[in-house]
Order: sequence, then C-alpha cells, then structure tokens
Amino acid sequence: MDRGEREEMMVVIYESSDAVRNDEVMINIERQQALQHTGRVSVKNRRHRSVQVCLCLLSVLLFTAVIVICVYFTNETNRLLTHNYNLTKENERLLTKHSDLQNQSRILTEEREKFRNKSDELQTALQEKNQLILQLMNEREDLKRWLIKHDRHSDNFKWIYYNFRFYYISSDYKSWSDSKGDCKERGANLVIINNKEEQEFLQMAIAGQYYYWIGLSKEGGVWKWVDDTMLTIRSWMNEYPRSYKYSCAVTSSSGFAYKSCDLKYKWICEKRILQ
Repeated sequence: MDRGEREEMMVVIYESSDAVRNDEVMINIERQQALQHTGRVSVKNRRHRSVQVCLCLLSVLLFTAVIVICVYFTNETNRLLTHNYNLTKENERLLTKHSDLQNQSRILTEEREKFRNKSDELQTALQEKNQLILQLMNEREDLKRWLIKHDRHSDNFKWIYYNFRFYYISSDYKSWSDSKGDCKERGANLVIINNKEEQEFLQMAIAGQYYYWIGLSKEGGVWKWVDDTMLTIRSWMNEYPRSYKYSCAVTSSSGFAYKSCDLKYKWICEKRILQ
C-alpha cells in the first residue's frame, strides 16, 4: 500500500478507534447514568419505605395513645361517677342525720316544755302544800283552842286522833238522835266511817267495849250517813238489816249492827281537820 492509502487507513482506524472509544464512553456514561438513576430510585424507595415505617410507627403510637387516653378517661369517668355516687350517698346520709337532729331537737324542745310545765306544776303544788301546811297549823291551833274550850275535865272524856280527824268516844248512854245532838254541841258530828282502815282503827279503839252509835241511819228504806252520802261499805255483824223497826246503826269491835233508834248506847263523835 502506498503512503496515501496507509494514511487513509490510519485515519479510518483512528476514526474507528475514536468511534469505539466514543461508543464505550457513551456506554459507560449510559451505564453510569443508569446506575445513578437506579441509585436514585433505590434511595427514593428507601426513603419511601422509611416514611412508610415512620407513618406506621406514628399510627401505632397514635393508636396506643388513643387507647391509653380512652382507658384513662374511662377510669377517670368511673372514678368520678363513683365519687359522685359516694357524695350522693353522703349527702343523703347527712340529710337523714339532719332530719334526725331536727326531730331530736323538736323532741328535746317538747321535753323541755314538759319539764317546764311540770316544774310550774310542782311549784304550784309546793305553794298549795305550803298553804295547806299553814292551814293545818292554823287548824291545829283552832283545834287546840276548841278542845280546851270543850274539855269538861271528866275522867271519861276522851278525844283520840287518826288521819286528820279527832274522835270523841263518849262514856254516857243516849239515843241515836240525842247522841247526834251532843256531837253537834261539840262542833262535831256522829262518826262517818269512810273505809275499812278507819273502821278497823275504831274497832281497836273500842276493843272490849259495847255498842256505839255511828252516823248511819235509814231514811226511806235507804241507809245514809249524816252527811247524806250513801253507805258504800258493808261490815254488818249479822245479815243486812231489812226491818223498818231498826233504822239506826251501831258499831263494835265485831263490826256494824242495826238497832232501834230509841235505844240508848254510847256514841262516837268525829271532828275533821280538813272539811
């Protein structure tokens, strides 16, 4: 080959070589670009996965936080409801206690009024008792003067005392009406026996003695005392008197008996301190 051909061939070879190098360079560039693109895509994928993971973690955390908050508020609500229920019960208990205290206060007020009224009654009774004692003292002085005035200095003159009463036991014998008149002159009356105790006292006072006229007679078929009260005790020595012949009563150590009013017996006068 001549020089010209060799030069052309060299030029072609160089051009081919340059083309090949250029192609290789382009290939390398394309590869690098592909690698770079792939790297960028990988980075982007990794970033996307990281974001997804973060979002999942945030979702889990948020869900957990929501659950915790719900549980907390549920427990707090239950606690508040329980506290409110306890406060309601306590309020009801306090209201009941307040009502009980009001009732107790009312009862105490009523009791205080009762005690005050009772105190007033006791004071009134004490005043009445003092007046009664004063009256009895005056009555006793009057009785002393009365006894001194009517004392005949006789050995058989006898006055005895029992339960706010003075009894005169005579030693003479008179009819029932005369015995009644004698008692009137002494400022007394024939004895009226009001109960079993008084009857037993007089029976002991005249023990071993005979009959004594008492202030009991029959008027219109009804036995009455001299103060017109009806006979309420029955202590007859024998059967209840039915005959109109015997209309006056006597007493003895054995009990009552009925006699003719014209017969003469001793008698018992009675002077009451309290009329």
